[in-house]
This record gives sequence, structure tokens and C-alpha cells, in this order.
Amino acid sequence: MSEQKNNMGGMNFGTGSTLEELFGATIPQVDLGDQFPTPAQAVQQQATPVTNPPAAAPESQQAQVQAMPQQSQPQMAEPAQTGQVQQPANLQSAPAPQPVQQPSAQPQAPITQEAPAPQPAGQVVDLFGAVVEDGADAMLAKLAGKQPVFEYGSITDEIEDPSLTFEQLRVKMSADCPELEARSHVSWTMSYAGIVERISSADASIYETKAKIEKSKKFKEALKKLKPKDKEPVCAIKPTVTAQKKGVLPFPPYKGLFGSMDQAEQSDKAIAYIPAQDGRVYEMRRNEIGTFVAPSLHIAELEDIRAGFQMSLPRLPAALLTQIIAFFRRVCVDYGRDVEALVNVLWDREKGEYVLHVPPQRIDKASVKTDLSAQPDPERYLHVMDVHSHNTMAARFSRTDDLDEQATRLYMVIGRLDRYYPEIRCRFACGGRHVEIPAEQICERADVPFAPEWLQAVHEGGLKEAA
Repeated sequence: MSEQKNNMGGMNFGTGSTLEELFGATIPQVDLGDQFPTPAQAVQQQATPVTNPPAAAPESQQAQVQAMPQQSQPQMAEPAQTGQVQQPANLQSAPAPQPVQQPSAQPQAPITQEAPAPQPAGQVVDLFGAVVEDGADAMLAKLAGKQPVFEYGSITDEIEDPSLTFEQLRVKMSADCPELEARSHVSWTMSYAGIVERISSADASIYETKAKIEKSKKFKEALKKLKPKDKEPVCAIKPTVTAQKKGVLPFPPYKGLFGSMDQAEQSDKAIAYIPAQDGRVYEMRRNEIGTFVAPSLHIAELEDIRAGFQMSLPRLPAALLTQIIAFFRRVCVDYGRDVEALVNVLWDREKGEYVLHVPPQRIDKASVKTDLSAQPDPERYLHVMDVHSHNTMAARFSRTDDLDEQATRLYMVIGRLDRYYPEIRCRFACGGRHVEIPAEQICERADVPFAPEWLQAVHEGGLKEAA
């Protein structure tokens, strides 16, 4: 392709006969709308004022035009819509006004989206902080509707009553946690989102204390620092036992123990305990409504007492127990059927030993009737225990036994006499109530002498190696 120079008023538009050759490819048709005026519009606006051919542009302006081929060339794209591409040479025959000839025409630059105005110094938009703040507010609103939780040991219980105080919670939970009975020995903390608040007054409302923490600045800051797994913290109410005292606790000023209802009613105690004829202790409470009396379930100030038996005399020797079992078995054999029998165990105060006494009795398969008119001297012999048999039946105390065995002493029943090892059960009676106890508590073990050299054959080392 031959090189051709196109001069328009001293301006060099480059080489090439067509725009396609200038760009090396077919020019895509672009609809720029109102952003760029068409050449015809530009000529029409500039035709009247121009009378003389423009002088050659300075070299600096030529350099500007050469450096802006992509901004000026699109203005000549309109003739391409008719299928003809004008040659730059044709423009020489019309030296009259041409919009691209005058740099003062200031061709419009493409409209682009304006960048945000720079922020003044010292003002920074923290979008991340704004997002965190919104998340903390949403979380705070959600946590405000959640119930606080009582936590102590393995006990976890939601607190539903919004009017409950810490002291009322202590009284409520002391039934299941007796160590919380003494108010002066219990302190409280509220743990919430990593914040631990010590409760100064046990009479404060739990819900109000929770709301106070939620409104604090440090709580909002704590929510922002929570890890994703801890985004829903629990408001935990935790008691701590600060002191323990052994023995009997003194009654506080508002409690009292009285021997009768009259004494309790005449006192000014808010809570009164009165033992009654039925063996129970009753609790009386008074307020403006009236006087309330109900069986007491727990009195923290009194000593913890369990039913049981402590043997003051020596335990019954195994040899005597063996004689009793042999006697019961022989009775069954002699009568040829299952019958019951009875033996009295007496303690000889003079000799300091046990004596077995078999009173006159009429026996049957399920009962025995004894004659106690000929008992040994009660001044010398102490009636310690009654032992009766249930032949081949199980060793269980029957309803008849319960009605008969009312005296304060020990009782034993022996059954399954047809087996090598019979069954033995023991109990005691106290005020008409029966409490079972282990047989070894009142009877010696049936240990007999054996050869001492047997022990020398046993070595602990061999047992460990075998294990």
C-alpha cells in the first residue's frame, strides 16, 4: 500500500486510504447517542463564523491531534451507516470549516461514572464496623427474650418467673440441694457472654439484673468479640456455698421449735415447727391471709438422723446360730412335713453370755403359738431376740409377724431350710416400726479353725503374675 499524506490545515491524520486500513479491521458500529455530536452537526454549528482558511496549527497542537486518534475518529463514523467510508483526501476540496480542524472546538469526552468524592481528612467510613454494630444490636434484641438459667453441679433449669429474686431461687432449689439451705452461706454470680457479675443483694430481681447487664456498654463490646460457636450466650445464674458448718445449725430469728400449737401461736416466729402425736413434725406459717399448717419435709437446722441399730451386746456366736438352724431342720424331719418353730435368744447378765430358750409352743406349717408364762427370770435374763423358721418357704416377714413383733428387740426369720445354705433376714422393732438390718450386724461369721500351713502355700506374687 502506497504511503499518502493527508494535510488538513497543517494537521497530519496519519497514513492510509481508509479508516479500516488505519485500524486494521472493520470498524464496529457503536451507538454513542447524545454523547458525541455528528460531523454534520458540528459543521452546521461552525460554518458561519469561519471565512478564511485556518492557519496551520502549531506543532504542539499537531502532536495533540496525533495522540488522540481514538477520540476524533469515531466522529466520522456516521457516513459509514450509508455503506460509504469517506476518504480523508476528499476533505481537502472543502477547506471550509471543519470541526476537527479547530482545537478550540473542545470535542466532548466520553461520559464516565464519577468516582466518589474523596472524604475529608480524619473521616473514614468503617463499613465493617457498621455491619458488626448492626449484628450486635440484632443479637442483643434476641438475647433479651431468652430466659436465664440456674446452673449448679449437674442441675440446669430455666428460670421462667420474671419476678423471682436470687433469695427466692435459693429457697426453691434448696429442696433438691440441701447445701443451699443457709442463706448466709450462699453467694451468687451471673455469668453472661464472658462477663461475670457478682450479686451484692440476694433480694435483687434476676430478670432486672440480666437486663441491666444487657444495657451496659461492656456487654455490647463482649458480643462483638464472641466466636461464631458462642454467638448465643446463656445467662447463667450460679450459687456458691461459701461456708459449711458441721453439727446442728441454730434457728434463725424468724424460726422456732415449740412443744405445742399454743406455744407456736403465741410466738412471733414466721415459721414454727411443732412435733405431733402421729410422730411427724409440722410446720406452721402465718401471713395476712391466715395460718397455714402442713407436715414439714425438711428442717435444715436439725441434725441429719438415719434409722439404724448399734449393737451394745456381743454378736450372737456362730455356733449358737448353727444350733438353731439344726433344731429347725430336725423339727421338719420329725413331723414329716414343713412346720414352723421358735427360739428365744436371752442374755445372761450374771455370766455375760447368750442362752437359747425354747418355750412351749404349738406349731403348724404357717404359724407358731408360744406360752410365755414360764419365762426365765427377767431380772437375770434379757430377752434379746426371737428367731422363728419358715421351713422351706422364703425368709420373709409376714403380716402376722408384723402384728406380733412389736416389742423393742431384734427379730430373725430363717427359711429355705431344705437348701445347704438357708436364707436369713433380720430386723428390729422401734415404737411399732420395723427396720431391716444385715444379719452380720448381729451374728458372728461361721469361721472355724484351719491348719496354719495352708496360709504358707499362698503367695501374693503368684496371684499378680497370673492376673
